[in-house]
Amino acid sequence: MTTNVCIIGGGVSGVGAWWCLSQPNQPGYEWNVTLLHNAASLGGHAWTVPVPFKGQTVNVDTGVQFYAPLLYRNIDAILARQEFSKVLTQPYDGLKVGCGFPRAAGAMQNWGNMPDYGATDTTKAPGSPFALYSPAMWADAVTFQDAVDASVLGGLSQTLDPYFAANAAKYQDLATFQNMFLASYLSIINGYGATLTDQVTFGDLLPLFGSLGSGSPWPGLARFTEPSQGFTRFVDGASSFVEAMAASAAQNKPGATVTYNADVTAVYPEDQAAVVEWTDGTGSHSQSFDKVIITTDMQATSSMLAAKGTAWSSLYEKYICPLATQLLPGYCMVHTDSSVLSPDLAEGEETVQFTAYYAGDDTQPGDYNLFLTYTTYLQGNIHSECDADGLYLTMYGYVPEGVPQPVRPSNPCNAGPITQYPSKIPAQDTVLFQEYWTHGMWLPQFMLAEKRAMHMAQGPGNINYQGQSPYPIYFAGNNLTADSLEHAFLSGAIIADYAFAAPLPVIDNIPAALMYELFKEEFMFPTGTSTGADTPDVSARQAEILLHALTSPT
Repeated sequence: MTTNVCIIGGGVSGVGAWWCLSQPNQPGYEWNVTLLHNAASLGGHAWTVPVPFKGQTVNVDTGVQFYAPLLYRNIDAILARQEFSKVLTQPYDGLKVGCGFPRAAGAMQNWGNMPDYGATDTTKAPGSPFALYSPAMWADAVTFQDAVDASVLGGLSQTLDPYFAANAAKYQDLATFQNMFLASYLSIINGYGATLTDQVTFGDLLPLFGSLGSGSPWPGLARFTEPSQGFTRFVDGASSFVEAMAASAAQNKPGATVTYNADVTAVYPEDQAAVVEWTDGTGSHSQSFDKVIITTDMQATSSMLAAKGTAWSSLYEKYICPLATQLLPGYCMVHTDSSVLSPDLAEGEETVQFTAYYAGDDTQPGDYNLFLTYTTYLQGNIHSECDADGLYLTMYGYVPEGVPQPVRPSNPCNAGPITQYPSKIPAQDTVLFQEYWTHGMWLPQFMLAEKRAMHMAQGPGNINYQGQSPYPIYFAGNNLTADSLEHAFLSGAIIADYAFAAPLPVIDNIPAALMYELFKEEFMFPTGTSTGADTPDVSARQAEILLHALTSPT
């Protein structure tokens, strides 16, 4: 009997699901795969753009920049397999963050997590560019890092607001630390322009800010007082990992159909199957599949499902729209315009620059508008294999004025209009690549209730829920877990198991299996009867599992 599945989306979720189904001698292998992707190459949020620069090609990642093997246990286990040996990776144990803020009464306000940018406990000379990192601020940074380290012994579910309310006396200048140190990190983590201190827990922060000490396997991925340790980069870009996974799947089971530049216009159930309609370079197509997996963001997903039939209004709308309307707009630009950098930072030292310099606002804490900040990755400090000095990737958590207005083909969830904001952007003649994207937040708790509710929209599988969808349509992607390469893969792997009985290919790796089970049970197919946000300790469980993983064999 022929069984056909269509996977929509060529990011790590969709390709990861395909790879899980392709494993020989395992359930799922009998399925014939058709993968539809709306770009010319695979990647999704792990998209690498080859940029001509100085007579060479620089592979610039527009989404995933680095990965942390400690946190990305499944990615790490997959890369250890023989078929991924050609995916070149490189330790990046000195990630430097520079933060540049508007001047206060003419004085420069900057800091960075390395000695050249002020990360010391010594007094700064008057007028120093990095005087913001005063001895008092050093002490406050150490106090906070110590609190995160200590949270491993308890208090993982505590959010930051009550912690600071109860411990303000331990800080010498709490307001400055919160507004100009912590806010910059939380802004990057939580989708730019948001701190969410009422939602971020110590369980969220422990994997990033925590450390078990020098030389430990947990060195501190985001410390204020030293360059960040424990990261790895894909030498040929994050897309090289996704492409290697697709190549492995195609070799495991030849015959899959992969269509690039495919614009899916409709997905709807019909006669125990699901119909997919799309257009590509050869024209318009319509095909019936036994099952369909959709891995696109929820705003794009809503347009597909609402295009035809009654399933949208009768079922999907109430589950998809709460997710779609909370997604955030964003923009990224690869360019050569150094004027977007903060002029008060010692240009060239940092890996990533948090720039608030151009977002001055004397009505806001810290005298800047956090929402209108942005980050720039200095490619010259990332690419040791080529000369990328003078090439930059700037990422905005909003759509700046002066860039192409994004077009929505339809808007069935009535998401708000895409507002453009005044901002410092590169000169147009310096821009080598630019794109609009829709994204969520890294924070696991973000949209937690909505993520958990989505199990009712998933088609039939190996877990039964009263009232769940009867249609053979399934959903995966960052929007259903958390916004990272690891979690995107997990979402696709979980659907491969749930809908096709295909086991996780690295299930024998204990840390990877622990992460898999956590996100399956806490996010996509919640155990028990709760589907709301009344279990606020997901991040605490994640941190506990990571701690266990540190002492587990791999």
